[in-house]
Parts: sequence; structure tokens; C-alpha cells
Amino acid sequence: MNYHKIEKNSISNGPGVRIVLWVSGCEIHCYNCHNPQTWDFNSGKLFDEAAKQELFDSLSKSWVQGITFSGGHPLESENVEDIYLLIKEIKEKFPTKDI
Repeated sequence: MNYHKIEKNSISNGPGVRIVLWVSGCEIHCYNCHNPQTWDFNSGKLFDEAAKQELFDSLSKSWVQGITFSGGHPLESENVEDIYLLIKEIKEKFPTKDI
């Protein structure tokens, strides 16, 4: 899975202060999409262990309420398994954070 950005202090992508993972890849291609640069599954950077650690470090902050997955489309067939495993790990490490 590739991603474009880990946003560390969003107040406009869900309730409270959130981390946002902007995932690459979308086959829907909505008219007037705000993020067409995320449509290509190969765009952005590989979501590797360093990116995961960056995400987890950000989620560990007491003022962060949770995480939002955006993109692209995090639940496209090419992304859904990686997103599922990531959500599972987040819920194990941060059970009080919402998704």
C-alpha cells in the first residue's frame, strides 16, 4: 500500500484532533474530486515500517482522539487487507482511540 501523507493534527477530518492517513489509489474518480493526485495506486510513498512508526508515534499523543483514513480510497480492493491489518494493530495498541 502507498500513501501520500500522514497528517498529524487535523481538526477537519472527524471529531476532535485526529491523525489522517492519506492512502493512494482510487478507481471511482469522482467528478470534482478534491484529491485526484491520490487516484494512482503507485503514487506517493510505500507505507513501510518507518511510516507505521510515524503514525503510531502521532497516535500516542494524549490529545489525539483517533485516526481517519482518507485518500484516494482506503477500502479499494488493493488496499483493504493492509488497512484491515493496520486497524487491527491500532486497536490493539491504542484501544481508546477511535477510527
